[in-house]
Amino acid sequence: MHFPNVVTGMQVKWPVGIYHRLGDIFARLSQWSEAERFQRAALEAQPDHIAAHLSYGTMLARNSSRTSEAEQWFRRALRLAPNDASVHHHYAEFLSSQRRTEEAFQYRVKAAELAPEDYALVMAAASSLRLHDRKLEAERWYRQAVKLRPQEARAHTNLGAILHLLGRTQEAANSYREALRLQPDDLTTLSNLAKLGVPAIS
Repeated sequence: MHFPNVVTGMQVKWPVGIYHRLGDIFARLSQWSEAERFQRAALEAQPDHIAAHLSYGTMLARNSSRTSEAEQWFRRALRLAPNDASVHHHYAEFLSSQRRTEEAFQYRVKAAELAPEDYALVMAAASSLRLHDRKLEAERWYRQAVKLRPQEARAHTNLGAILHLLGRTQEAANSYREALRLQPDDLTTLSNLAKLGVPAIS
């Protein structure tokens, strides 16, 4: 695929979204020089284009020699859109890839706070808090996940697990049983109930 003079000569001017999408396509094809060329074109066409900042930062982060450069783009996105949940989420992903887990979980939580109706972000925040032994805060977000998707068995299992860790046996059992009602014979939930020492049916 060839797009002559699109960026270097700027003889053809396309909407910024076209440059950005082309950059993403070339990145998926692992054609990094072309991907970078189009992402840079998107940013030149619209310097405050948040998605281009995130895509460019994510692309640069694949190269271990350019991680500091990648972080600069994520931080620019944060300055431009401090209340955009996706910006916090993508920066958290970057920080996790750099094994900066303490920083990452703070951005995961912030993403969930900014978009409390986004199930994926809520679950990511809850799981991160659980891993950092912030059990009560994790419970809050697991409860939010159950509220968002009451028919999702895994949401109930996760809530049961955090209640189990908090020593609230009966509440944990109730959550596990609801998970089993939605997904009978789930081995993880059955195993968790067995660890509680309570029957699957009350």
